[in-house]
Amino acid sequence: MNFKRKLKTGLFTVLMLCAGCLSIPETVLRPGAPEDLESCAALFPSGPWECVHKIEAVIQEGGMSFSLLGITKGDPADRKLHTVLLTPEGFILFEAEQIEDTILVLKAVAPFNSTAFSRGLMEDVSLLFLPPQEGPSKWGRSADGAILCQWESPDGSRREISLSTVWKISLRDRHGDLVKEALLKAPFVKGLASQTELRAYKPAPYRLKLTLLSGTP
Repeated sequence: MNFKRKLKTGLFTVLMLCAGCLSIPETVLRPGAPEDLESCAALFPSGPWECVHKIEAVIQEGGMSFSLLGITKGDPADRKLHTVLLTPEGFILFEAEQIEDTILVLKAVAPFNSTAFSRGLMEDVSLLFLPPQEGPSKWGRSADGAILCQWESPDGSRREISLSTVWKISLRDRHGDLVKEALLKAPFVKGLASQTELRAYKPAPYRLKLTLLSGTP
């Protein structure tokens, strides 16, 4: 390799390394109306609820895919969730409860029996169905008119809701990197989106397409 090629390769490596160090610029928001904040909260069920979803999962792009049924119960007042994953034939693969931040696994069949899986799944369910507990750290409208509500956690991670042509719930880590995002589609049935696509990027990529089969308050 000649000197010019070495120099070019070295510069490319430095630029790639520095790109990971760049901070994501904060979105500048115009003040929003009180109903904008209410619109963010309206993406979540307001009282005790139960729902059944058909779940199509893809683990990594072009990788393994499978279909499951998911039964989930929740109560936002008690910060409580109960979720069950079943085969289409009705065999229980995973069942767990979560109250606040405590997770109790009731049943788990391989390969759904790892701690990482249970934590990741309950994080997904919480992201989709439990409204943030405290008031937002900021909210308003972006330059293109989209409603944006943002909640920051003590660890620096943040949860965002964006309402424009697409309704989106996002989770970012303390560096601002996108960890997960959920795209919700109308119509809403008893406070639940009829279709939801969840995309996870870190630490391992996967996609979940949820189709609402039934929902009760």
